[in-house]
Amino acid sequence: MTAVLAADPGMPLVLPLLPGERWWGGASAEGRSMPYAAGYSFDLRDLLGNQGMPLLLSNRGRWVHSTGTFTFAVGEDTLTVTPHRPGAVVEYGSGFGDLRGAYRDVLARYYPASGTLPAPLLFTAPQYNLWIETVFEPTQQKVLDYAERLLAEGFPPGVLMIDDQWSNDYGNWTFHPGRFPDPAGMVAELHRLGFAVMLWLVPYVTPDSPTARTLHDAGLLLCDPADRDRAAVGHWWNGWSSALDLGNPKTVAWLQGVLGTLRTEFGIDGFKFDGGDAEWWRRLGVADPEAYTLAWNRIGLAWPLNEYREAWRTAGLPLAQRQQDKYHLWEGRFGIESLIPNALAQAVTGHAFTCPDMIGGGEFRFVPAEDGEGFDPELFVRYAQIAALFPMMQFSAAPWRVLDAEHLAIVRDAARLHAAFGAEILAAANASAKTGDPVQRPLAWAYPEHGYEDVTDQFLIGDDLLVAPVTLRGARTREVHLPPGTWRADDGTEHTGPALVTVAAPLARLPHFRRITSD
Repeated sequence: MTAVLAADPGMPLVLPLLPGERWWGGASAEGRSMPYAAGYSFDLRDLLGNQGMPLLLSNRGRWVHSTGTFTFAVGEDTLTVTPHRPGAVVEYGSGFGDLRGAYRDVLARYYPASGTLPAPLLFTAPQYNLWIETVFEPTQQKVLDYAERLLAEGFPPGVLMIDDQWSNDYGNWTFHPGRFPDPAGMVAELHRLGFAVMLWLVPYVTPDSPTARTLHDAGLLLCDPADRDRAAVGHWWNGWSSALDLGNPKTVAWLQGVLGTLRTEFGIDGFKFDGGDAEWWRRLGVADPEAYTLAWNRIGLAWPLNEYREAWRTAGLPLAQRQQDKYHLWEGRFGIESLIPNALAQAVTGHAFTCPDMIGGGEFRFVPAEDGEGFDPELFVRYAQIAALFPMMQFSAAPWRVLDAEHLAIVRDAARLHAAFGAEILAAANASAKTGDPVQRPLAWAYPEHGYEDVTDQFLIGDDLLVAPVTLRGARTREVHLPPGTWRADDGTEHTGPALVTVAAPLARLPHFRRITSD
Protein backbone atom coordinates (compact mmCIF):
# COMPACT_ATOMS: atom_id res chain seq x y z
CA MET A 1 0.00 0.00 0.00
CA THR A 2 1.32 3.46 -0.90
CA ALA A 3 0.42 6.85 0.50
CA VAL A 4 1.28 10.48 -0.24
CA LEU A 5 0.50 13.03 2.45
CA ALA A 6 1.35 16.65 3.19
CA ALA A 7 2.31 18.45 6.34
CA ASP A 8 0.42 21.60 7.29
CA PRO A 9 1.66 24.59 5.21
CA GLY A 10 4.76 26.16 6.66
CA MET A 11 5.00 23.65 9.48
CA PRO A 12 7.85 21.22 10.13
CA LEU A 13 7.40 17.62 9.10
CA VAL A 14 8.56 15.12 11.71
CA LEU A 15 8.82 11.51 10.58
CA PRO A 16 9.61 8.72 13.02
CA LEU A 17 12.43 6.65 11.51
CA LEU A 18 11.73 3.07 10.53
CA PRO A 19 14.08 0.27 11.68
CA GLY A 20 17.28 0.39 9.62
CA GLU A 21 16.14 3.44 7.65
CA ARG A 22 18.81 5.54 5.90
CA TRP A 23 18.32 8.80 3.98
CA TRP A 24 19.89 10.45 0.90
CA GLY A 25 19.26 13.69 -1.00
CA GLY A 26 19.36 17.46 -0.71
CA ALA A 27 22.71 18.90 -1.84
CA SER A 28 24.91 16.80 -4.12
CA ALA A 29 28.06 18.40 -2.67
CA GLU A 30 27.29 16.55 0.56
CA GLY A 31 27.67 13.12 -1.02
CA ARG A 32 30.38 12.12 1.46
CA SER A 33 27.77 12.38 4.24
CA MET A 34 25.19 10.17 2.48
CA PRO A 35 23.43 8.17 3.70
CA TYR A 36 23.06 10.54 6.60
CA ALA A 37 23.92 9.57 10.14
CA ALA A 38 22.09 10.64 13.27
CA GLY A 39 23.07 14.18 14.22
CA TYR A 40 23.41 15.40 10.64
CA SER A 41 21.57 18.56 9.56
CA PHE A 42 21.68 20.75 6.47
CA ASP A 43 20.15 24.00 5.18
CA LEU A 44 19.31 23.88 1.47
CA ARG A 45 19.73 27.63 1.11
CA ASP A 46 23.45 26.89 0.73
CA LEU A 47 24.10 24.30 -1.97
CA LEU A 48 27.89 24.55 -1.56
CA GLY A 49 28.31 25.49 -5.21
CA ASN A 50 26.60 22.46 -6.74
CA GLN A 51 23.24 20.90 -7.57
CA GLY A 52 20.40 20.91 -5.08
CA MET A 53 16.99 19.29 -4.87
CA PRO A 54 14.28 19.77 -2.21
CA LEU A 55 14.11 16.00 -2.04
CA LEU A 56 15.03 13.25 0.42
CA LEU A 57 14.75 9.49 -0.15
CA SER A 58 15.12 6.46 2.10
CA ASN A 59 16.05 2.82 1.70
CA ARG A 60 12.70 1.94 3.23
CA GLY A 61 10.77 3.28 0.26
CA ARG A 62 9.89 6.72 1.60
CA TRP A 63 10.50 10.19 0.18
CA VAL A 64 10.08 13.82 1.21
CA HIS A 65 9.62 16.63 -1.32
CA SER A 66 8.95 20.37 -1.31
CA THR A 67 8.92 23.02 -4.02
CA GLY A 68 11.02 25.30 -1.80
CA THR A 69 14.13 25.13 0.33
CA PHE A 70 14.14 23.57 3.77
CA THR A 71 16.39 22.60 6.62
CA PHE A 72 16.44 18.96 7.61
CA ALA A 73 17.89 17.14 10.58
CA VAL A 74 18.39 13.44 11.17
CA GLY A 75 17.95 12.42 14.78
CA GLU A 76 18.27 9.10 16.54
CA ASP A 77 14.59 8.33 15.96
CA THR A 78 13.20 11.06 13.69
CA LEU A 79 13.73 13.00 10.49
CA THR A 80 12.66 16.64 10.79
CA VAL A 81 12.11 18.78 7.71
CA THR A 82 11.47 22.50 8.26
CA PRO A 83 10.41 24.62 5.26
CA HIS A 84 11.75 28.15 5.00
CA ARG A 85 8.68 29.84 3.51
CA PRO A 86 5.56 30.23 5.66
CA GLY A 87 3.20 28.84 3.00
CA ALA A 88 5.43 26.06 1.75
CA VAL A 89 4.02 22.55 1.73
CA VAL A 90 6.21 19.54 2.44
CA GLU A 91 4.85 16.29 1.02
CA TYR A 92 5.98 12.80 1.85
CA GLY A 93 5.32 9.41 0.33
CA SER A 94 5.67 5.91 1.74
CA GLY A 95 5.18 2.31 0.71
CA PHE A 96 7.51 2.28 -2.29
CA GLY A 97 9.68 -0.59 -1.10
CA ASP A 98 13.27 0.65 -1.23
CA LEU A 99 15.56 3.44 -2.43
CA ARG A 100 14.94 2.62 -6.08
CA GLY A 101 11.18 2.49 -5.59
CA ALA A 102 11.13 5.82 -3.75
CA TYR A 103 13.34 7.37 -6.45
CA ARG A 104 11.16 6.20 -9.31
CA ASP A 105 7.94 7.34 -7.69
CA VAL A 106 8.99 10.83 -6.61
CA LEU A 107 10.88 11.58 -9.84
CA ALA A 108 7.93 10.46 -11.97
CA ARG A 109 5.58 12.67 -9.94
CA TYR A 110 7.59 15.89 -9.94
CA TYR A 111 10.53 15.57 -12.36
CA PRO A 112 9.62 13.19 -15.18
CA ALA A 113 12.30 12.28 -17.67
CA SER A 114 12.41 14.71 -20.57
CA GLY A 115 13.08 12.08 -23.21
CA THR A 116 16.14 13.98 -24.42
CA LEU A 117 19.75 14.21 -23.33
CA PRO A 118 22.65 16.64 -23.73
CA ALA A 119 24.82 16.45 -26.85
CA PRO A 120 26.12 12.88 -27.39
CA LEU A 121 29.72 14.06 -27.76
CA LEU A 122 29.73 14.98 -24.07
CA PHE A 123 29.46 11.25 -23.30
CA THR A 124 31.44 9.62 -26.10
CA ALA A 125 34.67 11.63 -25.92
CA PRO A 126 36.67 13.50 -23.28
CA GLN A 127 36.06 17.18 -22.66
CA TYR A 128 38.91 19.68 -22.57
CA ASN A 129 38.57 22.96 -20.71
CA LEU A 130 41.20 25.66 -21.26
CA TRP A 131 40.83 27.10 -17.75
CA ILE A 132 43.99 25.75 -16.11
CA GLU A 133 46.21 26.43 -19.11
CA THR A 134 44.99 29.98 -19.87
CA VAL A 135 43.35 31.14 -16.59
CA PHE A 136 42.31 34.76 -17.33
CA GLU A 137 44.35 35.15 -20.50
CA PRO A 138 42.97 32.89 -23.24
CA THR A 139 44.04 33.69 -26.78
CA GLN A 140 43.28 32.28 -30.17
CA GLN A 141 46.80 30.91 -30.51
CA LYS A 142 46.74 29.26 -27.08
CA VAL A 143 43.46 27.55 -27.93
CA LEU A 144 44.74 26.20 -31.24
CA ASP A 145 48.05 25.14 -29.73
CA TYR A 146 46.27 23.20 -26.97
CA ALA A 147 43.99 21.42 -29.43
CA GLU A 148 46.82 20.50 -31.79
CA ARG A 149 48.99 19.27 -28.92
CA LEU A 150 46.15 17.07 -27.63
CA LEU A 151 46.03 15.25 -30.93
CA ALA A 152 49.80 15.07 -31.23
CA GLU A 153 49.95 13.45 -27.77
CA GLY A 154 47.42 10.82 -28.80
CA PHE A 155 44.35 12.10 -26.97
CA PRO A 156 41.03 11.70 -28.78
CA PRO A 157 39.29 14.89 -29.93
CA GLY A 158 36.11 15.89 -28.11
CA VAL A 159 34.50 18.98 -26.64
CA LEU A 160 36.81 21.98 -26.19
CA MET A 161 35.78 24.77 -23.80
CA ILE A 162 37.20 28.30 -23.93
CA ASP A 163 36.87 29.67 -20.42
CA ASP A 164 36.87 33.07 -18.69
CA GLN A 165 38.01 36.31 -20.40
CA TRP A 166 37.50 35.31 -24.04
CA SER A 167 35.05 38.24 -24.25
CA ASN A 168 35.33 42.02 -24.08
CA ASP A 169 33.43 42.31 -20.76
CA TYR A 170 31.01 40.24 -18.73
CA GLY A 171 27.69 40.71 -20.45
CA ASN A 172 29.34 41.87 -23.67
CA TRP A 173 29.61 38.39 -25.12
CA THR A 174 31.71 39.21 -28.17
CA PHE A 175 35.23 37.96 -28.78
CA HIS A 176 38.03 40.20 -27.52
CA PRO A 177 39.55 41.44 -30.81
CA GLY A 178 43.11 41.53 -29.48
CA ARG A 179 43.06 37.99 -28.09
CA PHE A 180 40.92 36.50 -30.85
CA PRO A 181 41.61 38.27 -34.15
CA ASP A 182 39.78 35.64 -36.26
CA PRO A 183 37.35 33.68 -34.08
CA ALA A 184 35.40 32.26 -37.00
CA GLY A 185 38.60 30.93 -38.54
CA MET A 186 39.68 29.50 -35.18
CA VAL A 187 36.39 27.66 -34.69
CA ALA A 188 36.45 26.35 -38.25
CA GLU A 189 39.94 24.95 -37.66
CA LEU A 190 38.86 23.34 -34.39
CA HIS A 191 35.93 21.75 -36.16
CA ARG A 192 38.29 20.43 -38.83
CA LEU A 193 40.43 18.88 -36.10
CA GLY A 194 37.37 17.09 -34.70
CA PHE A 195 36.43 19.33 -31.76
CA ALA A 196 33.10 20.88 -30.82
CA VAL A 197 33.52 24.32 -29.25
CA MET A 198 31.93 25.74 -26.10
CA LEU A 199 32.28 29.19 -24.54
CA TRP A 200 32.12 30.10 -20.85
CA LEU A 201 29.66 32.74 -19.64
CA VAL A 202 27.92 33.98 -16.49
CA PRO A 203 24.68 35.90 -15.85
CA TYR A 204 26.68 38.91 -14.65
CA VAL A 205 27.47 42.21 -16.34
CA THR A 206 30.53 44.42 -15.86
CA PRO A 207 29.11 47.48 -14.03
CA ASP A 208 29.21 50.91 -15.62
CA SER A 209 30.16 49.41 -18.97
CA PRO A 210 28.35 50.39 -22.19
CA THR A 211 26.57 47.02 -22.09
CA ALA A 212 25.45 47.58 -18.49
CA ARG A 213 24.09 51.02 -19.28
CA THR A 214 22.22 49.76 -22.34
CA LEU A 215 20.73 46.81 -20.48
CA HIS A 216 19.75 48.95 -17.51
CA ASP A 217 17.99 51.48 -19.74
CA ALA A 218 16.11 48.58 -21.35
CA GLY A 219 15.02 47.23 -17.96
CA LEU A 220 17.00 44.00 -18.29
CA LEU A 221 19.21 44.31 -15.18
CA LEU A 222 18.27 43.66 -11.58
CA CYS A 223 17.60 46.90 -9.73
CA ASP A 224 18.85 47.87 -6.31
CA PRO A 225 15.98 47.08 -3.89
CA ALA A 226 16.61 50.40 -2.12
CA ASP A 227 16.71 52.47 -5.33
CA ARG A 228 14.87 51.16 -8.38
CA ASP A 229 16.65 53.70 -10.56
CA ARG A 230 20.01 52.02 -9.97
CA ALA A 231 21.26 48.63 -11.05
CA ALA A 232 22.12 46.31 -8.20
CA VAL A 233 25.83 45.52 -7.84
CA GLY A 234 27.22 42.56 -5.95
CA HIS A 235 30.51 40.76 -5.37
CA TRP A 236 31.33 37.34 -6.80
CA TRP A 237 34.60 35.43 -7.22
CA ASN A 238 35.82 37.72 -10.01
CA GLY A 239 34.90 41.04 -8.41
CA TRP A 240 31.88 43.34 -8.64
CA SER A 241 29.12 43.00 -11.22
CA SER A 242 25.54 43.79 -12.01
CA ALA A 243 23.18 40.93 -12.83
CA LEU A 244 20.77 40.02 -15.58
CA ASP A 245 17.15 40.08 -14.45
CA LEU A 246 16.34 36.50 -15.35
CA GLY A 247 12.82 36.94 -14.05
CA ASN A 248 12.14 39.13 -17.07
CA PRO A 249 11.35 37.13 -20.26
CA LYS A 250 12.79 39.98 -22.33
CA THR A 251 16.17 39.48 -20.62
CA VAL A 252 16.17 35.79 -21.44
CA ALA A 253 15.21 36.53 -25.05
CA TRP A 254 18.03 39.10 -25.30
CA LEU A 255 20.61 36.62 -24.01
CA GLN A 256 19.41 33.81 -26.27
CA GLY A 257 19.73 36.22 -29.18
CA VAL A 258 23.32 37.02 -28.24
CA LEU A 259 24.18 33.33 -27.96
CA GLY A 260 22.48 32.61 -31.25
CA THR A 261 24.67 35.23 -32.92
CA LEU A 262 27.77 33.46 -31.62
CA ARG A 263 26.52 30.31 -33.27
CA THR A 264 25.59 31.83 -36.63
CA GLU A 265 28.57 34.18 -37.00
CA PHE A 266 31.35 32.06 -35.51
CA GLY A 267 30.10 28.47 -35.40
CA ILE A 268 30.04 28.13 -31.59
CA ASP A 269 28.39 24.83 -30.63
CA GLY A 270 27.40 25.42 -27.01
CA PHE A 271 28.08 27.07 -23.68
CA LYS A 272 29.37 26.47 -20.19
CA PHE A 273 26.80 28.30 -18.07
CA ASP A 274 28.78 29.15 -14.94
CA GLY A 275 27.69 31.11 -11.86
CA GLY A 276 24.04 31.65 -11.12
CA ASP A 277 24.46 30.53 -7.51
CA ALA A 278 21.45 31.21 -5.32
CA GLU A 279 23.66 32.98 -2.78
CA TRP A 280 24.59 35.56 -5.44
CA TRP A 281 20.94 36.39 -6.15
CA ARG A 282 20.23 36.46 -2.42
CA ARG A 283 22.95 39.06 -1.87
CA LEU A 284 21.31 41.24 -4.52
CA GLY A 285 18.00 41.19 -2.69
CA VAL A 286 16.06 38.78 -4.92
CA ALA A 287 13.02 37.53 -3.02
CA ASP A 288 13.25 33.99 -4.45
CA PRO A 289 16.92 33.47 -5.34
CA GLU A 290 16.50 29.76 -6.13
CA ALA A 291 13.99 30.69 -8.83
CA TYR A 292 16.70 32.75 -10.53
CA THR A 293 19.13 29.83 -10.37
CA LEU A 294 16.48 27.66 -12.01
CA ALA A 295 15.85 30.34 -14.65
CA TRP A 296 19.60 30.35 -15.44
CA ASN A 297 19.52 26.55 -15.69
CA ARG A 298 16.59 26.58 -18.08
CA ILE A 299 18.42 28.84 -20.53
CA GLY A 300 20.71 25.91 -21.27
CA LEU A 301 17.81 23.76 -22.50
CA ALA A 302 18.09 25.54 -25.85
CA TRP A 303 21.67 24.27 -26.18
CA PRO A 304 22.29 20.49 -26.20
CA LEU A 305 26.00 21.23 -25.71
CA ASN A 306 25.76 22.73 -22.22
CA GLU A 307 27.29 22.54 -18.76
CA TYR A 308 26.21 23.70 -15.30
CA ARG A 309 27.85 23.62 -11.90
CA GLU A 310 25.12 25.00 -9.61
CA ALA A 311 21.55 23.98 -10.28
CA TRP A 312 18.24 23.92 -8.47
CA ARG A 313 15.32 21.58 -9.21
CA THR A 314 16.76 20.40 -12.53
CA ALA A 315 16.25 16.66 -12.06
CA GLY A 316 15.17 14.97 -15.26
CA LEU A 317 16.34 17.79 -17.52
CA PRO A 318 18.89 17.31 -20.35
CA LEU A 319 21.64 19.33 -18.69
CA ALA A 320 25.26 18.33 -18.13
CA GLN A 321 25.99 18.75 -14.43
CA ARG A 322 29.62 19.18 -13.39
CA GLN A 323 30.79 18.78 -9.80
CA GLN A 324 31.98 21.81 -7.85
CA ASP A 325 35.62 22.86 -8.32
CA LYS A 326 38.01 20.54 -6.52
CA TYR A 327 41.51 21.10 -5.18
CA HIS A 328 44.63 19.07 -5.93
CA LEU A 329 44.00 16.93 -2.84
CA TRP A 330 43.26 13.33 -1.98
CA GLU A 331 40.99 13.81 1.01
CA GLY A 332 38.12 15.99 2.18
CA ARG A 333 35.17 17.68 0.54
CA PHE A 334 37.43 19.13 -2.17
CA GLY A 335 39.60 16.04 -2.67
CA ILE A 336 39.29 13.18 -5.12
CA GLU A 337 37.77 10.95 -2.44
CA SER A 338 34.61 13.08 -2.86
CA LEU A 339 34.20 12.44 -6.60
CA ILE A 340 32.31 9.15 -6.45
CA PRO A 341 30.14 9.95 -3.38
CA ASN A 342 29.09 13.26 -4.93
CA ALA A 343 28.34 11.58 -8.26
CA LEU A 344 26.14 9.06 -6.46
CA ALA A 345 24.41 11.93 -4.65
CA GLN A 346 23.77 13.56 -8.04
CA ALA A 347 22.38 10.26 -9.27
CA VAL A 348 19.87 9.67 -6.48
CA THR A 349 18.57 13.24 -6.78
CA GLY A 350 17.76 12.84 -10.48
CA HIS A 351 20.83 14.41 -12.12
CA ALA A 352 21.70 11.67 -14.59
CA PHE A 353 24.12 13.47 -16.87
CA THR A 354 27.06 14.06 -14.58
CA CYS A 355 30.69 15.10 -14.92
CA PRO A 356 33.44 15.12 -12.27
CA ASP A 357 35.52 18.24 -11.94
CA MET A 358 38.55 18.82 -14.18
CA ILE A 359 41.18 16.11 -13.79
CA GLY A 360 43.69 17.10 -11.14
CA GLY A 361 41.32 19.70 -9.71
CA GLY A 362 39.72 22.74 -11.32
CA GLU A 363 40.66 25.26 -8.63
CA PHE A 364 43.66 26.72 -10.43
CA ARG A 365 45.45 27.98 -7.31
CA PHE A 366 45.83 24.37 -6.21
CA VAL A 367 47.11 22.93 -9.49
CA PRO A 368 50.75 24.02 -9.50
CA ALA A 369 53.09 24.12 -12.46
CA GLU A 370 55.08 21.03 -13.44
CA ASP A 371 57.86 21.88 -10.97
CA GLY A 372 55.53 23.42 -8.40
CA GLU A 373 55.49 22.34 -4.78
CA GLY A 374 52.69 19.92 -3.92
CA PHE A 375 51.90 18.51 -7.35
CA ASP A 376 51.29 14.75 -7.17
CA PRO A 377 51.41 12.74 -10.43
CA GLU A 378 49.83 9.72 -8.72
CA LEU A 379 46.83 11.85 -7.76
CA PHE A 380 46.52 13.09 -11.35
CA VAL A 381 46.58 9.51 -12.67
CA ARG A 382 44.02 8.22 -10.19
CA TYR A 383 41.82 11.26 -10.85
CA ALA A 384 41.86 10.44 -14.58
CA GLN A 385 41.00 6.81 -13.87
CA ILE A 386 38.10 7.77 -11.61
CA ALA A 387 36.72 10.00 -14.36
CA ALA A 388 37.37 7.57 -17.21
CA LEU A 389 34.14 5.60 -16.79
CA PHE A 390 31.97 8.38 -15.41
CA PRO A 391 29.24 9.47 -17.83
CA MET A 392 31.57 12.37 -18.71
CA MET A 393 35.30 13.04 -18.38
CA GLN A 394 36.93 16.48 -18.38
CA PHE A 395 40.57 17.59 -18.65
CA SER A 396 42.02 21.05 -18.15
CA ALA A 397 45.63 20.99 -16.93
CA ALA A 398 47.64 19.73 -19.91
CA PRO A 399 48.80 16.19 -19.01
CA TRP A 400 51.97 16.54 -21.10
CA ARG A 401 52.94 19.67 -19.14
CA VAL A 402 52.54 18.24 -15.66
CA LEU A 403 53.45 14.56 -16.10
CA ASP A 404 56.47 12.50 -17.03
CA ALA A 405 56.26 9.95 -19.84
CA GLU A 406 55.21 7.04 -17.59
CA HIS A 407 52.32 8.85 -15.92
CA LEU A 408 51.32 10.55 -19.18
CA ALA A 409 50.91 7.18 -20.88
CA ILE A 410 48.54 5.97 -18.13
CA VAL A 411 46.43 9.13 -18.35
CA ARG A 412 46.32 8.84 -22.15
CA ASP A 413 45.05 5.28 -21.73
CA ALA A 414 42.32 6.53 -19.39
CA ALA A 415 41.14 9.03 -21.99
CA ARG A 416 41.14 6.35 -24.67
CA LEU A 417 39.25 4.00 -22.34
CA HIS A 418 36.49 6.58 -21.98
CA ALA A 419 36.27 6.90 -25.76
CA ALA A 420 36.25 3.10 -26.14
CA PHE A 421 33.29 2.85 -23.73
CA GLY A 422 31.60 5.90 -25.26
CA ALA A 423 28.92 4.00 -27.16
CA GLU A 424 27.96 2.04 -24.04
CA ILE A 425 27.89 5.15 -21.86
CA LEU A 426 25.79 6.95 -24.48
CA ALA A 427 23.36 4.03 -24.63
CA ALA A 428 22.94 4.22 -20.84
CA ALA A 429 22.37 7.98 -21.11
CA ASN A 430 19.74 7.49 -23.81
CA ALA A 431 17.98 4.95 -21.63
CA SER A 432 18.09 7.36 -18.70
CA ALA A 433 16.59 10.14 -20.80
CA LYS A 434 13.59 7.89 -21.43
CA THR A 435 13.15 6.17 -18.06
CA GLY A 436 14.59 8.69 -15.60
CA ASP A 437 16.78 6.02 -13.96
CA PRO A 438 20.33 7.22 -13.23
CA VAL A 439 23.21 6.44 -15.57
CA GLN A 440 25.72 6.13 -12.72
CA ARG A 441 24.17 4.06 -9.95
CA PRO A 442 24.94 3.34 -6.31
CA LEU A 443 24.94 -0.34 -5.45
CA ALA A 444 22.26 0.45 -2.84
CA TRP A 445 20.00 1.69 -5.66
CA ALA A 446 20.58 -1.26 -7.99
CA TYR A 447 20.71 -4.02 -5.34
CA PRO A 448 18.57 -2.69 -2.50
CA GLU A 449 18.25 -5.99 -0.66
CA HIS A 450 21.97 -6.61 -0.15
CA GLY A 451 22.99 -3.96 2.40
CA TYR A 452 25.18 -1.78 0.18
CA GLU A 453 24.10 1.52 1.72
CA ASP A 454 27.62 2.45 2.83
CA VAL A 455 29.41 1.43 -0.39
CA THR A 456 30.22 4.86 -1.80
CA ASP A 457 33.58 4.35 -3.53
CA GLN A 458 32.41 2.27 -6.49
CA PHE A 459 29.51 2.53 -8.92
CA LEU A 460 27.58 0.94 -11.74
CA ILE A 461 27.03 2.28 -15.25
CA GLY A 462 23.67 0.87 -16.19
CA ASP A 463 23.13 -2.64 -14.87
CA ASP A 464 26.18 -4.49 -16.09
CA LEU A 465 29.34 -2.37 -15.76
CA LEU A 466 30.81 -2.06 -12.26
CA VAL A 467 33.68 0.40 -11.72
CA ALA A 468 35.93 0.38 -8.64
CA PRO A 469 38.65 3.06 -8.97
CA VAL A 470 41.43 3.62 -6.46
CA THR A 471 40.88 6.77 -4.40
CA LEU A 472 43.58 6.33 -1.72
CA ARG A 473 47.14 7.58 -2.01
CA GLY A 474 49.64 4.76 -2.43
CA ALA A 475 47.05 1.99 -2.66
CA ARG A 476 47.92 -0.89 -5.00
CA THR A 477 45.02 -3.16 -4.07
CA ARG A 478 41.42 -2.47 -3.29
CA GLU A 479 38.38 -4.28 -1.96
CA VAL A 480 35.42 -4.53 -4.31
CA HIS A 481 31.84 -5.37 -3.42
CA LEU A 482 30.51 -7.60 -6.19
CA PRO A 483 26.70 -7.96 -6.34
CA PRO A 484 24.99 -11.25 -7.24
CA GLY A 485 25.98 -12.83 -10.53
CA THR A 486 29.16 -13.66 -12.37
CA TRP A 487 31.48 -10.74 -13.06
CA ARG A 488 34.41 -10.71 -15.47
CA ALA A 489 37.16 -8.25 -14.53
CA ASP A 490 39.21 -6.13 -16.88
CA ASP A 491 42.12 -8.52 -16.34
CA GLY A 492 40.00 -11.50 -17.50
CA THR A 493 39.41 -13.10 -14.09
CA GLU A 494 35.89 -14.10 -13.14
CA HIS A 495 34.23 -13.75 -9.76
CA THR A 496 30.89 -14.91 -8.40
CA GLY A 497 28.91 -12.57 -6.20
CA PRO A 498 27.69 -11.54 -3.84
CA ALA A 499 31.23 -11.32 -2.54
CA LEU A 500 33.83 -8.95 -1.19
CA VAL A 501 37.00 -9.49 -3.20
CA THR A 502 40.45 -7.92 -3.06
CA VAL A 503 41.96 -7.13 -6.45
CA ALA A 504 45.35 -5.89 -7.54
CA ALA A 505 45.32 -2.22 -8.52
CA PRO A 506 48.76 -1.15 -9.74
CA LEU A 507 49.01 2.43 -10.86
CA ALA A 508 48.18 1.59 -14.47
CA ARG A 509 44.98 -0.32 -13.63
CA LEU A 510 41.39 0.89 -13.27
CA PRO A 511 39.52 -2.12 -11.87
CA HIS A 512 36.20 -2.64 -13.64
CA PHE A 513 33.92 -5.61 -14.08
CA ARG A 514 31.34 -6.80 -16.58
CA ARG A 515 28.34 -8.81 -15.38
CA ILE A 516 28.13 -11.83 -17.63
CA THR A 517 25.39 -13.74 -15.80
CA SER A 518 22.82 -12.63 -13.23
CA ASP A 519 22.10 -14.50 -10.00
